[in-house]
Amino acid sequence: MKKAIIAAAVAGAFAVPSAMAADLSVNLEWGQALQFGETTTTAADGTTTSTDIQSIADAGRNRIKWNWTETLDNGIGVHAYLVFGNLATSNGGSGASNAGGVDIRNAFIAFSGDFGTIHLGTNENFFELDMLTDVTYGDYGATADKIQHINLGQTGFNFTRRDQESIWFHSKSMNGFDVRAAYIMGVNADANADEVGMQIGLRYNAGPLTISVNQATYEDFNAAGAQTGGAATAGTEAKATSLNVTYDMGVLHIQAAIWNMEQSGINVTSTSGAGTTAVEASGNGIQVEMPTANGVISAAVSSIGDQDATVAGASSAIIDSGRDSWDVGYLHNMSSETYMFVRYGQREDGLNFTSTAGSVESDELLFGWLLNY
Repeated sequence: MKKAIIAAAVAGAFAVPSAMAADLSVNLEWGQALQFGETTTTAADGTTTSTDIQSIADAGRNRIKWNWTETLDNGIGVHAYLVFGNLATSNGGSGASNAGGVDIRNAFIAFSGDFGTIHLGTNENFFELDMLTDVTYGDYGATADKIQHINLGQTGFNFTRRDQESIWFHSKSMNGFDVRAAYIMGVNADANADEVGMQIGLRYNAGPLTISVNQATYEDFNAAGAQTGGAATAGTEAKATSLNVTYDMGVLHIQAAIWNMEQSGINVTSTSGAGTTAVEASGNGIQVEMPTANGVISAAVSSIGDQDATVAGASSAIIDSGRDSWDVGYLHNMSSETYMFVRYGQREDGLNFTSTAGSVESDELLFGWLLNY
């Protein structure tokens, strides 16, 4: 069931059948939830403010996807993939700032053959994709989804990315091993900075076991890592390394990961003080799923440890600068294309998680649905 959702989201992302006629398909993903909860912010002086949450949240799940595939006369497969995402339908979720708007999420042309698969265009990177383990696949607020824990709070650099102007390569499997690589061309023109990103990954699959090791590096991006709308900054580097392990025991499906993120060459003000030149943090997460007759029960825990900051050449831990989250839920299969779910989660950002001091505690109850046609 869950694999069907994933397949629709990233169909053909890494491999294209080598023998097929031209074919065009259009898919629709639609996900919304009744959202109830509360967010409490506590300032450094102990002052607290609370906000009740009552909304219909789409969490960035509403998308239209176009897939076009063809096999050329020389046997090379061609795959065009275009996804219109964040079709904001409510005031909640990640589309709130673009209510009624349409964004392009992924748009690439891929060529495949004995050499593997090559993508050219805008791609959701595999450093992120290997951590997509949330069974509802929605960017809700209080969640233990690992992709919400691969960011540095002090600078805002986020390794959950859809990189424009990128070239991907994915090899065919060789005795269970496959290699992935990506080159990202910076789009912020600057005479003194040359934005560039690179990723490389090695994956091994043997029956129920899958292990992947990935590294992502971004140079000359600004402190927040914006690919558009932010000036390039010469000398900066953001790097993340992850180890992901999944094991399917039949009655239980376990997905675990550890990762480390670091950023240097910056000059920002953090809670450690002005002139912060480097930040580092490590995270970990685990999700356990138990299939039932008509669905799946899931539980997840993820965290980012306290961040280290370098000021005036000395590095030290920023006390209470981590993030901890957990959630439990149930996804029910109503039909081959319709799913309902219920989910409860909590998240806590430490007092100094971001550069603006203030701890944030959130709890969230969701009653939702997913349509995948």
